Amino acid sequence: MKAKDISNLYLFCQSVECGGFAAASLQTHISAPTLSRAVASLEEKLGEKLVHRNAKQFQLTTAGDEYYHRFASLFSQLNDEWTQLSNSQPVLTGEIRVSCPEPFADHFLQKLAIEFMEQHPEITITIHFSAGTERFFDEQIDLAIVTSPPHASHLVQRQLFESPLMLAAAPSYIEKHGMPENAEELISHRLLSGNNLPYWELNVSGRSIRIPYQPKYAISSLRLNIDATLAGAGICMMPRASFERYAERGDLVQVLPDVDCPTGKAYLVWADRKLIASRVVAFRDMIFDRFGQTAEFLAAVSSDTNE
Repeated sequence: MKAKDISNLYLFCQSVECGGFAAASLQTHISAPTLSRAVASLEEKLGEKLVHRNAKQFQLTTAGDEYYHRFASLFSQLNDEWTQLSNSQPVLTGEIRVSCPEPFADHFLQKLAIEFMEQHPEITITIHFSAGTERFFDEQIDLAIVTSPPHASHLVQRQLFESPLMLAAAPSYIEKHGMPENAEELISHRLLSGNNLPYWELNVSGRSIRIPYQPKYAISSLRLNIDATLAGAGICMMPRASFERYAERGDLVQVLPDVDCPTGKAYLVWADRKLIASRVVAFRDMIFDRFGQTAEFLAAVSSDTNE
């Protein structure tokens, strides 16, 4: 097998993992036409078609699926061996691109990034605010912190933490609109959310209840949602650690304490089966090592709201 055949096979596997030539070009830094030609050359060498492709379609043939599953794992193993050797190098250099919701940058990631750059002066870190992974490849993200696990097969996630959620409101809101007596009454109340969800899924005495809602106010910031709750704008679903800080001062009260809310979770996401730079591996491992004080972090998320 010639070196060019191995190269074309690798580019074929990368294109499959990314779901097409355009996305793969961002990861490999090779133009989409070049990737397409590499796959075409591989098909000619093998004498069979591997991919059905046009402007809107990138679909494996039966043969393409077999070649991908036979060889992708080999490239992954090679990548792991290479990464282990790369991580032994004394100097880390280059850029790390990270995306996360704003509260994570405010109270965790920025401090960690600064510390990491002090330890590795040749490293630069760029942080983008995003709650999902929709533009993971378009923006050439290396690591993403998200609150919902991605469904893309070429991304891998590992849970950072989970935290119980609960319903809360300001006393001024309860005085004006009344305290709901059961979960169904939430439909007629003003609900606050930072997520574009069609419903809240609650559990009452072992019975699952979905509360459909259009939030009265929605903003992709937990801190600002808590601000709005403190101002009496509505009922908010928030981490218990954040609630307890304000409950002690009487600024918030719990709503429907017998109702169980879903558990909030956060995940760290990176691209699966690709050459991961040693600098990204080192920063990823640092995040996992430091992200142990869940309650303290969640309480800090709202630390700069009005005192």
